[in-house]
Amino acid sequence: MPRLPVIALALLLAALAAGCGRGQDADGAHPDMDAAGSVLEWRGSLPCADCEAIDTRLLLERRGDERVYELMEVYVAVDGDMSFEESGRWSLDDGLLDLEAAGGGVRRYGLVQGGALQVRDPRGRTYPGREHDLLLPAGHHP
Repeated sequence: MPRLPVIALALLLAALAAGCGRGQDADGAHPDMDAAGSVLEWRGSLPCADCEAIDTRLLLERRGDERVYELMEVYVAVDGDMSFEESGRWSLDDGLLDLEAAGGGVRRYGLVQGGALQVRDPRGRTYPGREHDLLLPAGHHP
């Protein structure tokens, strides 16, 4: 196996292991996702077709029975960065997190081992070649 993929795999595994110590249970579910009044945060740098990367920050919050999210994306480019913000409602069903934007549209993520969120297609399947596109748990804010 070439040296670079081995190093990249080791770094990915280390990042996932670091996320495991943040209160997730063994099957990757985050026990605080149903706790009212708290904010959960994920961060990651996702690939981009026409920029260097998309630096992403996702916040999930429970306000009583209401589940709201804020998604901040920064498209990193040589000729300048562009920021976008989105908000709406979220739901979690059988390990699939759906983000329904207030302005329309749905994004889907799979909750995977260690509490990471993996980009998924509309049917909940992993995109081919995007198995490592993850948002890692960044914290829990009461």
